[in-house]
Amino acid sequence: KQAMGSIAYNQQTRIDTIMYLLVYPQAPLVKSKTIDLIQFDKLPAGQNASVAVMSYSGYDIEDALILNKASLDRGFGRCLVYRKQTCSLKRYANQTFDRILGPSREADTGKPIWRHAVLDQDGICAPGERILNKQIIVNKSVPLTTQSLQQTPGGMKQAGYKDTPISYKGPTESCMERVLITSNTEESYLIKMLLRSTRRPELGDKFSSRHGQKGVCGMIANQEDMPFNDSGICPDIV
Repeated sequence: KQAMGSIAYNQQTRIDTIMYLLVYPQAPLVKSKTIDLIQFDKLPAGQNASVAVMSYSGYDIEDALILNKASLDRGFGRCLVYRKQTCSLKRYANQTFDRILGPSREADTGKPIWRHAVLDQDGICAPGERILNKQIIVNKSVPLTTQSLQQTPGGMKQAGYKDTPISYKGPTESCMERVLITSNTEESYLIKMLLRSTRRPELGDKFSSRHGQKGVCGMIANQEDMPFNDSGICPDIV
């Protein structure tokens, strides 16, 4: 199954590198004996669309499709994109280690600066925050040297740190779905973050029937410009 839909029963608790989930999956209206036999409809993958098979303008040549904008506004073909972001905190041989600092604050207002606006007090983005491009999600800093520190008359020389924050890079805003703090095999802290963004169909997206009749979106038309039948029903796809 290569369609976008539900992937597993534990899809809300797992953290994958990238995962696409359909927002409104539907059970098929027409099924075969094989679908019932392999229980294909237990995890639905697709939606029941009203399709008009006709020639309409020049944007449906060959395998192109025309989508109804009102259907897209109602949630047709909308999906959630989950992406994983990781950050590890290492401990070095000279007794130094990576650390996470709290958000930097403005001197006059005391509020966090814009790049640190989504950070919690522990320096990690809080779940549920809406993140914009170039905002920092982990305020990490690493030691300047990982070699043995020099001995001074007053004791060991303190190691300096430099900021190496983990920032969000994306054209659209995302939401922090989940933050998991654990450890890996090297006995260093591992932070896994799950970012969620909503995506709606746009030009160039590929659609297909269950029989492999695939096509790309060539135009998104307003509903008042779409054809209709004698009952006044407009199709979702032409």
